[in-house]
Amino acid sequence: MTLQELLTAALQQLDRGTDAQTLETWRDKLTRYLNDAIIDMTDAVQPRRTEQTEILCGTIDLAGLERPCIKVTALRKDGKRLPFYYGAGTSLIRVPCTADGPAALTYRYMPAMLAADTDVPELPEPCHGALVTYAVARERAAGDAAAAAQAGFQLYSQMRRALRRHAGELDAYRFENIY
Repeated sequence: MTLQELLTAALQQLDRGTDAQTLETWRDKLTRYLNDAIIDMTDAVQPRRTEQTEILCGTIDLAGLERPCIKVTALRKDGKRLPFYYGAGTSLIRVPCTADGPAALTYRYMPAMLAADTDVPELPEPCHGALVTYAVARERAAGDAAAAAQAGFQLYSQMRRALRRHAGELDAYRFENIY
């Protein structure tokens, strides 16, 4: 779903109009709520990506990655898994006893925040309904702590717990002896 569709769905659940003027009135507030939900949902889903990076002088600069890095989960070079550790700096990891060159870095990342109407959350499709539920619950709670807001947060929590981490990824379901 795009940001426009998420906003429309939230306004419909709030029993508000979905015309252009109403949408523009609520856009900033609901977008903030949706972005807060993305941040929260990232902890539940733990999205990962793999990028090619360069080892230079035994370190890798995480600031050069396409998305903000939450945690590095694996590093491979020439098909072999490499050891690494933090501590070289806030955005650096140290790769001991390895020659400089390209490597594949797998990491958990923070998805991009929604801003434009055509932006799509970088979370799996099953998360999109939960994002709308969270935004609706936040808006209802802003007025007062009514039972509807409480129920909305409970439903969101239930939807969040139902999501599986690393769904469909083979290495999430096997043990690997790396020593």
